[in-house]
Amino acid sequence: MKKKSIRKLTRIEGDGQVELIRENGIVTDARFVISEGVRLFEALLAGRSFHEVPDMVCRICSICSTVHKVAALEAVEEAFGCMVSRQSAILRELAVNGGVIESHALHLYFLALPDYLGVAGFQEMATTAPELLQRGARIKKCGNLIQEIAGGRAVHPFNLVIGGTGSSPRKDSLLSLEDELESVIEDATSAPEIFQAGNDRFPELPVFPFFAVKGESRLSGDTVGLSTGELMTAASFRSWLGESAQEGSCAKVCNFGNSGIFVTGPSARRGIENMLDETSSPRDLSDDRKSPRQTVSPYLFNLHRAIELQQSLDRALMLVRLLLEEGIHEEKALRLAPRKSEVTKVIEAPRGTLLHHYEFDRDGVCICADITTPTAMNQAAVGISLRKLVQGMAGAGYGEIRSGCERLVRCFDPCLSCAVH
Repeated sequence: MKKKSIRKLTRIEGDGQVELIRENGIVTDARFVISEGVRLFEALLAGRSFHEVPDMVCRICSICSTVHKVAALEAVEEAFGCMVSRQSAILRELAVNGGVIESHALHLYFLALPDYLGVAGFQEMATTAPELLQRGARIKKCGNLIQEIAGGRAVHPFNLVIGGTGSSPRKDSLLSLEDELESVIEDATSAPEIFQAGNDRFPELPVFPFFAVKGESRLSGDTVGLSTGELMTAASFRSWLGESAQEGSCAKVCNFGNSGIFVTGPSARRGIENMLDETSSPRDLSDDRKSPRQTVSPYLFNLHRAIELQQSLDRALMLVRLLLEEGIHEEKALRLAPRKSEVTKVIEAPRGTLLHHYEFDRDGVCICADITTPTAMNQAAVGISLRKLVQGMAGAGYGEIRSGCERLVRCFDPCLSCAVH
């Protein structure tokens, strides 16, 4: 048995590789390895005041900085019994949608699209499909603009603060953003059609049950819904994930209560939306006759990402118009009174469900932090999918297998920087 690694997987966020196992010259197995160095954010948070936590955790990743910041803000505020104003809540949701738009546009039009056009990378796309590249760049720029207006800047937002918002956006900025959104919504209309094609290039892949946050908005809530029909509180969801270290990977792996491998992400969000309605209760959802087990395939992840890109643009436009309709006014951030507490928050990041858990002492000092990211949750599914892929490509040459493995990993859009936080 010999190993050969696909090092430096291309067009993904972070440093990872695929190990191919060969027997008698034939590739028979594959392993997904997250090799980016562990960054120890959870340990760095210990002993820090609650005031420092949101600004520190948003440095876990530049692409995912806004959603990490909002998750930590909401966790701290819930821990100390604070509820922000409606305007601040809308601005936060707007910023998170901006992060989704930026991330999805980057992945779809710059990282994944070459796979669908049969070219080597986005440099070649500049010649073969310049209009698509320009379209993706406009959408991504709009996502950045949303985060700048709501959060103060596109990366590591400083205007989203504990207890509310630092300063309110100006009316003329929101009007300009409204015009920009109306323009790029048209750019995104063709995205689902583009990513519907080319899904037949893989051998048969496994399908997975899934989960996503269930709440009042598409991206946040207090519970997690599973495709098996269950609803979990954030705290019970954390226990069910069962995150633990695994040899050969710098990111922890989830065991999902030893009930099989689940996935999260845009396909999961779409599946949960289709399964559940606002009147469903935990009892209704546990009834197998009403909620049969459902699954999703990695084949469709980019298609559902493209659909969600449209949904996020529409949602962002609706939130901007709501702010304009209700009128923008300056607010002072609420002051929090520290107390001994423990809190678990879940929110939907671009790549799937994100969990932040903290424990604070009576002075508001963080004594424990536990963050579980979507890529860590999907890690096991990536490995199983790769194994199934190479088994289905038995006899193919190394170049073809390498290309297939890289394309499959990109379907999951992993953020390895977040995974090794």
